[in-house]
Amino acid sequence: MSENINTVYNPPVDCEISVSVATNCSEVYVTAEPPENGGKEVSYDDIMKKLSEFKITYGIDDSAIKRIANEKLYGERTLVAVWKPAVNGIDGTITYHYEKQVKIAPVEDEHGFVDYKNLGLIRTVHKGDIIADITLPTEGEPGMDVRGQVLRQIVGKKASYTVGTNTALNEEGTQIIASCDGNINFKNNAFVIDQVVTIPGDVDASVGNINFVGDVIVKGEVLEGFKISSNANIVVAGNVNGATLEADGDIIIKKGCINSKIVAHGSVTINFCEHSNIRCDGELISSNFVICDVYCGSLNVKGSNGGLMGGTYTSLSSAEISNIGTKNYTPTLLTVGDNALLSEEKNEVLKKIEKMQKSLDDLILIINFLNEKKKELRTLPEDKEKILGNACRQKILMGVDINNLRKRIDEIDTSLSNRQYLSISCKGYIYPGVRIVINDAVFKAEAEYVRTKISLDEDGIIHASPL
Repeated sequence: MSENINTVYNPPVDCEISVSVATNCSEVYVTAEPPENGGKEVSYDDIMKKLSEFKITYGIDDSAIKRIANEKLYGERTLVAVWKPAVNGIDGTITYHYEKQVKIAPVEDEHGFVDYKNLGLIRTVHKGDIIADITLPTEGEPGMDVRGQVLRQIVGKKASYTVGTNTALNEEGTQIIASCDGNINFKNNAFVIDQVVTIPGDVDASVGNINFVGDVIVKGEVLEGFKISSNANIVVAGNVNGATLEADGDIIIKKGCINSKIVAHGSVTINFCEHSNIRCDGELISSNFVICDVYCGSLNVKGSNGGLMGGTYTSLSSAEISNIGTKNYTPTLLTVGDNALLSEEKNEVLKKIEKMQKSLDDLILIINFLNEKKKELRTLPEDKEKILGNACRQKILMGVDINNLRKRIDEIDTSLSNRQYLSISCKGYIYPGVRIVINDAVFKAEAEYVRTKISLDEDGIIHASPL
């Protein structure tokens, strides 16, 4: 048979593999075109070879390539490689626990009561208090594209802040903390801790009461009804009028103290003082006291014309005073040494014992009467039995209290047995109306005395002698 001359020969065409790479080299797709006329089928090796021609080395999905080869996925665009994008770092942050601006407004307490004299001007912090929390920046992670090129990440930026005076970072750098006690303020773009509070003018309704752990300096005056408390010292350049000052250290008032209350655990210095209550553990210095109530470690009345003009004064040590009392015979009491105070306390305790003993005697009468009735009747009505029980309990408690008071009397007597030979030296006048107490001895001025020393002799008798 002769061969058909019309038969056309079609040569085999192998599978053709195309590779598509994203512009940023983030993804790679493969498409396999089917073979023709018995050409070579798609294979795993051919795909890998094709990827190699395109320099694809990273993020290759081996399972996707095998699936194309095994399942003969012709004409289907398949993702076969993916990059690893860079992870940028996160910027650090800072969170402050205090407002940068002080809000002047009455402060409301936890019970909802508003103190209109506390305006929140002073914001006290203590050593170790947290001023701000800081979140540190992160580095992030580098990436890699499908051709194996490293992709650099953007590193997080540090939070912007300044560590101010008397503040510090903790070891981890995650907190700003107070390095001392003081008043927190925001100055020059940083929180600072001031250990001294300075009021440029008066302490009045625009400032409010002040309660501070450090020194307080007032350039003006302290007006009526306002209070300054300090764990350190207080200095007032002007007058203190109708106010209260309390300090764990010293108090200095450069002008006058009028109708005020002053308490200090250190010394107190005042130019002049009128109608005020003053308590200090150290030395009290002033030129004049007019009808004041004073208790101090030592009393120093400076100036040739200075003196005590009416009032009650207690000094735990000897004193030199220019004048005591007034020409109008204003009552003035000066007590020297703590023995005089102990004597006064002893008298008060004895009065209390006497009163309590009378009450105890009355209880004993009630108890005895009810016990006799109980013997007579063999039993008492319920209300009378209750009275008897209460009376017996009160008797026991009152007996304990009286015994404790008697022990206190013994303690006072022991202290009083050690006499304090203190004295008062007056360079000027002691006027009638003046009483001076040393230990349990009392000197009453019945006439005017000039340049006089009031002291005790060896027998504990108080007397006046010329200076």
